Amino acid sequence: MVDKAPVKLRIPRQDLDDFSLFPLTTDGAQSWTSALPVTNTREVAQQLRLAIGELNRVALPAEQRHAILEVMRPNLIVATSSLSRRFINQPLVLPEEPRHMADLADQLFGLASTAYTLVAVHAIRDRENIRDINPARLVCEALQRALHFTGCKLFQRFQLFQNGENRAFRSLHQLYTLAERQQLTQLHVTGALGDRTTITATWLQPLLLSCCKPNQLRQGDLAAIFQGLRQWSELATVGTGGGGLFAVDIGGDQPPTYASSIRSTAGSDLRLIDTGPLVAHLQELAEPGEESGGRQDIVFPNDIRLHHNILQHMITSLSSVSLRNFGRHELQQTLHVALGLSSTHYFVAGGQTFGEVLHGKGYRPPASERVITNPFLVERKRRDPWLEANADDIHSGEEVAAPDDSFDQHRVEVDEATRAALSDTDLPEQAAEERREYAVTAVNASPGGYCLEWEQDHPGTIRSGDILCIREEQDGPWVIATIRWLSQLEGKSSIVGIELLSPRAAAWGARIQYRQGGSSEPIRVLRLPEIKLVGKPPTLITPRSGFREGQKVTLVRHGESMNIRLQRQVAATATYSQFEFRETGNPAKKEPRVEREIPGSAFKSLWSEL
Repeated sequence: MVDKAPVKLRIPRQDLDDFSLFPLTTDGAQSWTSALPVTNTREVAQQLRLAIGELNRVALPAEQRHAILEVMRPNLIVATSSLSRRFINQPLVLPEEPRHMADLADQLFGLASTAYTLVAVHAIRDRENIRDINPARLVCEALQRALHFTGCKLFQRFQLFQNGENRAFRSLHQLYTLAERQQLTQLHVTGALGDRTTITATWLQPLLLSCCKPNQLRQGDLAAIFQGLRQWSELATVGTGGGGLFAVDIGGDQPPTYASSIRSTAGSDLRLIDTGPLVAHLQELAEPGEESGGRQDIVFPNDIRLHHNILQHMITSLSSVSLRNFGRHELQQTLHVALGLSSTHYFVAGGQTFGEVLHGKGYRPPASERVITNPFLVERKRRDPWLEANADDIHSGEEVAAPDDSFDQHRVEVDEATRAALSDTDLPEQAAEERREYAVTAVNASPGGYCLEWEQDHPGTIRSGDILCIREEQDGPWVIATIRWLSQLEGKSSIVGIELLSPRAAAWGARIQYRQGGSSEPIRVLRLPEIKLVGKPPTLITPRSGFREGQKVTLVRHGESMNIRLQRQVAATATYSQFEFRETGNPAKKEPRVEREIPGSAFKSLWSEL
């Protein structure tokens, strides 16, 4: 291959004569890492940041630098993994402390990548002076580790729904280009995590993750996909010709794009990625197990779980071109939004609690139902030995309390939540959070949904895949939607992509009918009506767990009930599932068909164009 452009990697100057932390030997590095305060993650990370940053500025032979880094690498991996627990599963706009932890982990990934890049560059330049290891092997291992830590840096940004750092993909592509020109891309080496891998597989891992629409996934799902791609990325192939769903310009600073969308060739810098063998393997994994007879999740070490619906998301993303069906137009309009299934159920029901939906307006449950965790109100299921005890035996030998002993000394304090439930009042904080409307600005719209810019009053519970309801006017009808993707901007604003599901819904309770008899307690569900214009049958929105295809369910609300059977699952996220259903007899009074006209409303035009 003819080199048409030089490889440009950013590496610091080696302008330090001395290293201040430990002797520059493997024994010195081992003694220093052994003395790190392993119980203080932040201190360990700061010490590693200081050490690697200073080491990158000291002139060292490639072999010596690599040996010292290999001693420090296990501590580095443990430290970054521990830091990630501090900022994962946090609000979309990170509080100050988790944000500092994320910045610290990001810096460690960058410094580690630079350190191993120095090893590779110096080993290529001074290969005649390398004696104790094959120069090609040293370069290959160093480049694989540099790619690994650069990939981890990108993965963390995906998890935090942040845009890729400037030059992040360029650094990844330039490292791969250097390996390609040294003809090292297909050589097997022991990777940074101890597994057997290649430079191509390590390079493809974050690239394939970027092809799986990461802004539509939750943090745990991204972790599971990234873990799986460590094993599966080697099934994808890279070439300059032939077929491939994706293409990437290794001379640029962008993730892969669909090969069919490239109108002008990038010459020798264009690489095609064929995901066909990878998709075939994923489809085999998605097949129902013979023993279990159902769809199974894939469980990786450390209890990282790849759910079946996320596996299907991977298959769809890596096997077909997904293009926008509708154009967007700019919009500056305030929408009222309520987040979560509970809030959506409350507002769709016209401001009724779940109990009122089931039993009628004004219903107040008894104390035994309001405080279900009160042990004194739970029916005893087994023999109580104290009932069989002799009262004289119990009090024998005890002193008699003085008449002036205060009973207040033995008063049982009741927490605020229990007191509020017993007194039949709502907790102000809980009620405000579950029944809250947010005023959000829509910056653009399409017939399929909205793009919202959430600047102020940001909720901490917003997640990709959440159900929500929106409306234009304060007293307008509620429209059911879901969060399709998230993007975190600088500062405290976030961009949220909303997909419309239905122009209206009905709030019901659902009792799952068990095969052995009996049924569950009522569970909040939403019944979405049929949309004849696009051929959508009526569907049911349920919580993510507990419901499955083929189940018998009884829908209940005040004065009505309906027996149905869940059929095809048409959608599933980490929060909710959506099923088609059919009635199975004994139908009660059906809901009256309401044709609503929404004059002057953008929602009307949206649904007519679907």
